[in-house]
Amino acid sequence: MGFVKGKRCVIAAAGEPESAGFVKNLITQNDFVIAADAGYFLLESAGITPDLIVGDFDSAEKPRLNVETITLNPVKDCTDTEFAVEKAVEMGYRDILILGALGGRIDHSFANITITAQYKNKGVNIILTGEGRKIYALKDETHILNKTNSYVSVFAFGGDCTVTLEGMFYPLKNYVLSPFCDLGVSNEIVCDNAKITVSGCVLIVMEVAKE
Repeated sequence: MGFVKGKRCVIAAAGEPESAGFVKNLITQNDFVIAADAGYFLLESAGITPDLIVGDFDSAEKPRLNVETITLNPVKDCTDTEFAVEKAVEMGYRDILILGALGGRIDHSFANITITAQYKNKGVNIILTGEGRKIYALKDETHILNKTNSYVSVFAFGGDCTVTLEGMFYPLKNYVLSPFCDLGVSNEIVCDNAKITVSGCVLIVMEVAKE
């Protein structure tokens, strides 16, 4: 199946809950919305009905909604969130936003971060977002960032990356960043249209609001 152009899939996961207002402001009528297991509580709090529900429901009661639901075996080789991503990609979505993917259990948060890198290698753009934080992957591209009151950290994933950072407090020029290097932690944007340019392996980018 080809990719669905110009449309986005939003997945609500069961990590740290977000405010109803934050969720409402992110989801539009054009989005295809999937609830991953207890992620449906996140949507319910914002008054949003998902288009699809998936999960093994081992930690939450199966919702009684008139919505297509895929019930998974609790003994499986992927998380409910990753299954939701697989389903979205199978349906043709190339742009995926995941809510509730951070916070809660740290192992689940880390697994969700690895998903962004895994699918970036397949041409799928995944953003993990929450109030005051955003995580995504870049590969062989230039990404523009507007000036915000956030820290920006970058990490090589899966191998060395050649990284250029422009418009940052700590600029880099064709720096070879390895997966075991923390040089990219806690940078700051100092002007609009700052740029991250990366080639080689996947680069994980984390934007975290200053307190």
